[in-house]
Amino acid sequence: MSDDRVLEHILNPSAPLTAEESKRPDCDPVPQTDQEKNANLLRLEAIKLAEQNKFPEAMNLFSQAIALTPTMASLYNDRAQLSRLMGENEKALDDINRAIEHSNSRGKTAVQAYTQRAMLHMLNKDEESARLDFERASYLAANCCLSGCK
Repeated sequence: MSDDRVLEHILNPSAPLTAEESKRPDCDPVPQTDQEKNANLLRLEAIKLAEQNKFPEAMNLFSQAIALTPTMASLYNDRAQLSRLMGENEKALDDINRAIEHSNSRGKTAVQAYTQRAMLHMLNKDEESARLDFERASYLAANCCLSGCK
């Protein structure tokens, strides 16, 4: 392993050390097809717009990305975060549930989705459901993110 790879792992310990590790079934898939790559570019642009408080424009780009790749879990998770920022918690919950479904409850996206859903449960004063989702997120984080997944 090169010094650059070692340094990258020190600075970003959740990144996989090798290409083989990034193919583990409990890691988020890397965009492969042209549609997935285009959807990811739309996602990145949507994030930039959201950071500039251009929420409707960002929402439009997330929806376009989802139309290109309707099974890409991270897109639903990101759109859910934007919906939460816009105060649209029911819409966020729908997207969170889709993110969990499409991630097969695995990988970083699932960790984030379970955490977001737990926070929504807390807002709704459903502490038991929140506890269960926080536990799921914690378990997944320990078994995925700490083992070398992005």
